[in-house]
Amino acid sequence: MRIKPNRSLLTGKVVRIVPAADGWGANVEIAVEKSAPAEGYSDFLQAGPGSVVTAFAAEPDAVEVGKSYTFTISVSGGPRGERVVVEQVRAQKD
Repeated sequence: MRIKPNRSLLTGKVVRIVPAADGWGANVEIAVEKSAPAEGYSDFLQAGPGSVVTAFAAEPDAVEVGKSYTFTISVSGGPRGERVVVEQVRAQKD
């Protein structure tokens, strides 16, 4: 469930990947280097440089600890709270 259309572009390094308890996906901890709203969207995440964001990734094999990526992330919500979700990931060139 979406609370309001929102999408953030976040650049950062993966510091930890924790498999989800139910075996599907994982929570990915990202050390934020840069964050901004995607064009035409609100930035509900508002992550600042130096902060760490935990986001659910349905395909955690797409990222590796210690590598930098640009993430497209949204905040989804429902009656039991909200969740930060990775929509897309793109590796950064070294």
